[in-house]
Amino acid sequence: MHASDDMPSTVRHPHGARRVGLFVLAFGSGFAVLTIEIAGARLIAPIFGLSAVPWTAVIGVILAALAVGSHLGGRLADEGRIPLSSVLVAAALTGALPILGAGVPWIARSLFGFIGGALASAVILFAPAVLCLGAVVPYLVQADTESLGSVGRRAGDVSAAATAGSIAGTFMTGFVLLPLFSLPILLSITAVGLLLMAGLSGWILGGAAPKALLIFPALGLGVMGVAASQRPADTLHEEQTLYSSVKVTEREWAGGDMVRELWQNGGSSSAEYVDTGDPAHRYAEVSALIIEPIVDRVDAMLVLGGAALSLPVAFSRAHPDMHIEVVEIDPVVTRLAGEYFAYGDSEYPNIEVIHEDARVFLRGGESRFDLIYLDVFDHLLTVPWTMVTVEALQEMAERLDDDGVFMANVLAPVGGRGVVFLERFKATLEEVFPEVRLYLTDETMNVTVIQNVIVVAGRRSASLPEIDWPTAYVGAVGRPLTDAWAPVEYLQARMFVEGIRWN
Repeated sequence: MHASDDMPSTVRHPHGARRVGLFVLAFGSGFAVLTIEIAGARLIAPIFGLSAVPWTAVIGVILAALAVGSHLGGRLADEGRIPLSSVLVAAALTGALPILGAGVPWIARSLFGFIGGALASAVILFAPAVLCLGAVVPYLVQADTESLGSVGRRAGDVSAAATAGSIAGTFMTGFVLLPLFSLPILLSITAVGLLLMAGLSGWILGGAAPKALLIFPALGLGVMGVAASQRPADTLHEEQTLYSSVKVTEREWAGGDMVRELWQNGGSSSAEYVDTGDPAHRYAEVSALIIEPIVDRVDAMLVLGGAALSLPVAFSRAHPDMHIEVVEIDPVVTRLAGEYFAYGDSEYPNIEVIHEDARVFLRGGESRFDLIYLDVFDHLLTVPWTMVTVEALQEMAERLDDDGVFMANVLAPVGGRGVVFLERFKATLEEVFPEVRLYLTDETMNVTVIQNVIVVAGRRSASLPEIDWPTAYVGAVGRPLTDAWAPVEYLQARMFVEGIRWN
């Protein structure tokens, strides 16, 4: 069979507005894939965080869906029975799954665990729409090709347009759309955009979907997006920042006290009693007690991770002459601290907030401190791996005075199989500090229960506070963490794999 029998060379190549329309469709499909990917990762962040585990699940599932969609799309395009407009309508409708399935990640984690739950959530919520979008390029390549002699060039042009859309989708979603819209609204806009692309496809390639199949879903998607964006009664504020999903809530805790909390990626990073502005998290109170024997020689304190500034404000109130520098990467949470928390109720001239990545700050200055407090989390439990390596701890030690003290707040069990991260972290600490102590915040808790553990270390053993407080008997086990090798997410995922137990 000759090439002309398979694809006649006399077929006219598409020109002008029609060809521009093909590239618009390719660009739009690539843009939508990356919007779904980035917004999707944020959507499951309150349950799985934004560490390597959920990102790996989302990226892997989306790439798999694209591959399957491309495979099926080529066959559907050749058969010619299902028009591209129908495929794009299906992409729009399945793009609403993340809006409708807000409870899926919680169910998936309870059924399949941390890693399996992240994979299952991505498959259920994001794969169907991305699979449909993966079919778009084969349709467009076929429509843009006039003969076998030009198929490579035409495929390259269409693929380049789709890739350009993905690049634009990455930057626009991350830097513009996420801060501008709530996740349900953003996903609704994406789905409506896919319906518009379906209409454009029908106009260019034929096989147009009925107008009712475009108009009514578009209205429904808009209504769903607005409805899903309504805040619960206890939520005072909610938004997406460049760094995390944040919200402020006010609710009654078990003892009857009203507590205001700042949540980042699903984890309660700050909590204060509404009537007093004092920290409501137990670890803040215990930290103050542990440091009390040496607080008189603490003139300068560095806090890495500010959140709502509850901890720095508590130290400032107790010691107004202490200079406190706070390094917080996200300026939005500092703004919220001033609007909703005790930091905004009074002037605190001894608190200086620096909006910077902690590692960059540590490398870029020469000021020294009597106390460095590490209080950073990516999620419910996970500490950013960049802050717990030998290199990071050495940078902190170099910023301590000779009698300076390092402290850290870590959430982990102190016994059972979930203790692996704490064991490895202690081994890392002992590479830098001559003595390391781990204090419990509540000695009545079962050792296998996740709890706040206060780490205390120093450049000299004699500089550590002497205090009669319950300690955690956790050994230093395994190879120390380094910038080149730090499987922190894997180690901390063991807490999820073994099952989270809070009490």
